[in-house]
Amino acid sequence: MTKRSDISEERPLTFLFAGGWLIGRLVGPPSCRLIVKRNGHSITRQIPKPIVLVDTREKSPFDFSRFRNWIAEEKRQKLKVGDYSVEGMETLLVLERKTLTDLITTLIQNRTRFFRMCELLTKYRWRALLVEASYEDIKSTYEEECTSAHPNAVSGTLDALEARFGIPVIYTSFFRPLAEEKAASWLSKHFTYWYLEKNGLGRVLQEGDL
Repeated sequence: MTKRSDISEERPLTFLFAGGWLIGRLVGPPSCRLIVKRNGHSITRQIPKPIVLVDTREKSPFDFSRFRNWIAEEKRQKLKVGDYSVEGMETLLVLERKTLTDLITTLIQNRTRFFRMCELLTKYRWRALLVEASYEDIKSTYEEECTSAHPNAVSGTLDALEARFGIPVIYTSFFRPLAEEKAASWLSKHFTYWYLEKNGLGRVLQEGDL
């Protein structure tokens, strides 16, 4: 069985489009800053990059060093809940990370504790659960020797969790660099909008757009 971590960043991906199969390749992350404009002029350099806070209990944390265009640096700090936040936004933003194995184990063995944690997440203005797996992975059969959980039970629980607690579920990939990129993008964009709003610059990157 091929390990997901052994798959190169240039591995081919298959997509179903317009009744036919298209073969594509993974595209690397953007190398430029998140562009912010006012009156048609860039003010990007006036906007700082976030310092990501990584909970000290994270045993295998994401590596954001590839995203210096988005993330200034990382700091290890004990968080009240969740795995990642941003300096200055500790009471506003939180990101919880789960591998598929960890997610299944949590839902089977630590279900009550996990839902208590989800209740704590609702205290934050911006929160999300990032899963290191795609929805296709969630819905695929699991190895019987590893778990008796059914894919429908797992996917249904995640849908119910999002509906009840208002916690968005971010499906990413077994391929860790993609999961890291998604987390870096999510954290940096939330920080940028918050910084603009906080400093009276309006909650928009560019007028007439996002």
